Amino acid sequence: MSFFWVNLGTSYKEVAKYQFLWAPAYTLKEDGSKAVDAGWKHVPDVNKGDVIFCHEDGRVIYIAVAKTDAFRSERPDNRAYDQWKKDGYKIEVYLEVLDVPISTTDFKETLIRLYNHRCSPKLFDVNKRATQNYMVSIPEGAGAFLLNEVGEVSLTIQEKIASAQSSKGKKKITEREAIVKSRVGQGKFREEVLGLWGQACPLTGVDLPELIIASHILPWQLSNDDERLDKFNGFPLSPSIDKLFDKGYISFSNEGYMLINRQIPQEVIKALGIDSTVRLDGLHEENLPYLKKNREIFGF
Repeated sequence: MSFFWVNLGTSYKEVAKYQFLWAPAYTLKEDGSKAVDAGWKHVPDVNKGDVIFCHEDGRVIYIAVAKTDAFRSERPDNRAYDQWKKDGYKIEVYLEVLDVPISTTDFKETLIRLYNHRCSPKLFDVNKRATQNYMVSIPEGAGAFLLNEVGEVSLTIQEKIASAQSSKGKKKITEREAIVKSRVGQGKFREEVLGLWGQACPLTGVDLPELIIASHILPWQLSNDDERLDKFNGFPLSPSIDKLFDKGYISFSNEGYMLINRQIPQEVIKALGIDSTVRLDGLHEENLPYLKKNREIFGF
């Protein structure tokens, strides 16, 4: 599963009505040669099950899940904007229209700090405004972060992703409830994670259950159903450490040493009263593949 961001202009109503995205394959230079705009080059890369955040006028207004791989298609007749060439790529999508659009001001500082340099092309310009590129490829960590921002809607999105990627039947109600609860560190997942680590945060020693958060190592949004319930895909963390870990500000080496994202000043860690030299002792062999993926996702 890959993640993309689309900047919709006047076509945003058409996208909602007809449930597809389209962009030209190329433009023509003055000498007649073809050129691919930076904002179009990733459209052919979209595959079935990929997630696309649709932005319009400073807000994320839709979340799309690709029903098809991108395929060559002439500009649809219902596409009002006719200044582009007719040859292009089309993506059929399932579209979730957000009842309450999310303003970019709610999250752009985090995206700029942690992920903008890893977007292709960059998502925000030097003035912290969304660029005018049609489509931007964004890293997994940014995709997981944005899905968390939409709250319960992400559960519907995950169902559509699973439907697009697999022909397997739906989970039993009891299984689905356990998976849903694991999203917020509750239920079976929480019980088993705390049990594995002696009911305490391995970094701070805090052992008050109400202050412990069962945090996924491989983010819930990027895990499959088995991984979402796997006790080895979790750490019981104190709130401040959980927040840093969940957002990708910190991670851990295979030896348990804290790794701090280069984009985060050391002073922030100190201001939170966290000892960056502390070691996460007691790692299990089964934790390591999840930690490896966590480091890859968040750029450590």
